[in-house]
Amino acid sequence: MPDYETLDAIADAYTPLLGGLWLILALSPLAQRQWRLAGMRIAFGLATLVVCYSLMFADKALGLWPAVGRDYSTHSAVAIAAVAILCTLLPRGRPVWLASLLAYFALMLYQRYHSVADILSTSAIVAPPIVWLCVRFAGKVASQRSTRAQQT
Repeated sequence: MPDYETLDAIADAYTPLLGGLWLILALSPLAQRQWRLAGMRIAFGLATLVVCYSLMFADKALGLWPAVGRDYSTHSAVAIAAVAILCTLLPRGRPVWLASLLAYFALMLYQRYHSVADILSTSAIVAPPIVWLCVRFAGKVASQRSTRAQQT
């Protein structure tokens, strides 16, 4: 079994790796001069991060999670956002993205970053607005494709 530091390095690399994938997917339409699609993908990703960090700041200001003996897991929130983005942009990879998220949660538990209750409570609050953003984004992209197909 790898030592704590190795597992810590893996955990620390997870969300930046997902963020890098999002940036590649967000910026790749620029190669075909699809400015609007690139802008939509960038805005989509940033909106999910706004949800995560707004809740983090609200928790710090109001002490929401500590009031019930819990800790808001920014690690979990950002990982959920990144995986939701990838599930939306690359839907064929959903099983892989979701499995990676569950493995990350297991790693956080093993490393004692957060408790099961921290991860579940954060997930329960963060997931609904992020899923809503994913549905909205997917709908806008489908609408844009439909409009473009009618124009050609």
